[in-house]
Amino acid sequence: MARPDYAFVIAGSSPGRGVQRILAGMSHRPIALMIVALAVAMTAVAPAVADGLGTLRAAIDRAARLDPVLRTLDARADEVDASRAAAAGLFPGAPVVGTSLRRDRPDRDLGRNEVEFEVGLPLWLPGQRALRQQVAGDEGAGREAALADARLQVAGRVRESLWTLVFARLDETAATRRIATVDRLVADVERRVAAGVLARTDLLLARAEATAARSLLIDARARVEQAMLGWQALAGDRVLPVSWVETEQTGAPQGRNSSGYAEVDRTSSIVAHPSMVAALGEVELARSRLKLASESTRDPPELGLQHRSDRDVSGADYRNSVRVALRVPLATEARNRPRIAAANTERVRAESGLLQLQRRIEADRARAGAELDAARAQEANARERLRDATEHLALVRRAFDLGEQSLVAMLRALALADEAQADLDRQVAARDRSIARINQAAGVLP
Repeated sequence: MARPDYAFVIAGSSPGRGVQRILAGMSHRPIALMIVALAVAMTAVAPAVADGLGTLRAAIDRAARLDPVLRTLDARADEVDASRAAAAGLFPGAPVVGTSLRRDRPDRDLGRNEVEFEVGLPLWLPGQRALRQQVAGDEGAGREAALADARLQVAGRVRESLWTLVFARLDETAATRRIATVDRLVADVERRVAAGVLARTDLLLARAEATAARSLLIDARARVEQAMLGWQALAGDRVLPVSWVETEQTGAPQGRNSSGYAEVDRTSSIVAHPSMVAALGEVELARSRLKLASESTRDPPELGLQHRSDRDVSGADYRNSVRVALRVPLATEARNRPRIAAANTERVRAESGLLQLQRRIEADRARAGAELDAARAQEANARERLRDATEHLALVRRAFDLGEQSLVAMLRALALADEAQADLDRQVAARDRSIARINQAAGVLP
């Protein structure tokens, strides 16, 4: 998995501790600071990695365990199994047992007695069992497809929440870097004011710039905490992935890169998209139910077996007899028309939803591809801007040290350089986020 070249995120080693700091590898920061930051970061994230918590897949797994849709689909496994068992049963419904007793005691009381025992067995109509088994099988396949689709939706929310946090951290990093730059300038101005080279107004201006930078840092940290709370609500903890950057590779729609992350070709077919598979499953289930309603136009017939034991007067021997009966319900419009209409309505809804989903997925993939193209162009512009701003800062700093440029020019050059670096960091992150969105639109999980 590629490591971001714009920031380093230190993940908390235990839930509730959170992310400690983003340390950007800037050319004007001391190399020793970068080494110390890297060492501290590796120490912090080691427990999470060892426990398997420091990966994007692990974060999605944690969020999936909390997702109500996935938990509901998990609970439907018993329902699907019961439906399959019922479709494969010996009878289409439950057998019926009945008994009756008849006497003449309230009237003549001659000792007449009659006892009946009856068993009713529902019978499968020709082809009815196969239709119900098909419906049960489609229900099971639909549940499996819905599970994959629901997990993809959870992955999308995890990706977006993580990138929201990344961008908030980049703003915090930019504000921290700005404070460090301005503080060094304030210290330099203080020395020059003490030496009588600069006026006190220049020192007040530099201090005002430092105060403004600290105000920006306060706002940035508030946004980071808000983003972290959103992540915690989704994943259930504050453990962040150690690395989250995904890659796109053409020609391997369902392949995986060397880091274990799935990759996708933007031109590949969407037939295997989990959402499409789930929608197709809904269509198949709706068609199976319509076929069942259309062809199973009557309730199951019932085979009755009755045993009667009776006598006419007291002291007479009992007579035993057996009766076999067949009860066949008739097909009527009152029964069938509402069921067929409801099943057909469900079929139309599923097929319309499938077509709409296909258009949406195609639009999402095209939008993500256009976003990635724009992000790459913006990244190139940001690199050129940073190169020019860095050279401009070097020239202005040299002139400022020689007394040929004012403090205002120096502050502006510093601001331009910091803004250029922050813009490049954001554009690189935007590029990586676009790749993640392409994978999400293509239905690829990390």
